[in-house]
Amino acid sequence: MVKWKEQRVIPANIETVWNLFSDKNIKRLMPKIEDHILLENNDDEAGAKHAQSYYEGKQLQNYIVETIAYEDLPERKYRHTSFTMSQLFQVAYYYTLEKVSEEETLFIYEGTQKGLTLTAKAMLLSGSKAKRNETVQAFMDRVETEATK
Repeated sequence: MVKWKEQRVIPANIETVWNLFSDKNIKRLMPKIEDHILLENNDDEAGAKHAQSYYEGKQLQNYIVETIAYEDLPERKYRHTSFTMSQLFQVAYYYTLEKVSEEETLFIYEGTQKGLTLTAKAMLLSGSKAKRNETVQAFMDRVETEATK
């Protein structure tokens, strides 16, 4: 299993940052997403399910993303999503925002990727840690850039 947890203070109001994680703004944070369609419940609650299409290179991947936990409080925001990718990997993302001040937000980005088959486990083990870290940092940079526009 691959895990990561990174954090940084973003010079933007917590509501501004949180707005980026809504359905209407998903392509701002995840530009490779082709479609993001709500299937069950509401976007802003645990149990929400979305059909999502995502380009991995030239190949279009389709999967169902489920919101496992959702919290929207004035001082703290949290969303945990999970999906199975290509019947090979169980992927979970955890986004936490904490209000530092009126114009600063602590962004905590955590995730896991678990291989569901021997082949998938071997793929994760052989993957580059530097490349994974680069991907995580690029996402965090994108959140900060979009929040401070």
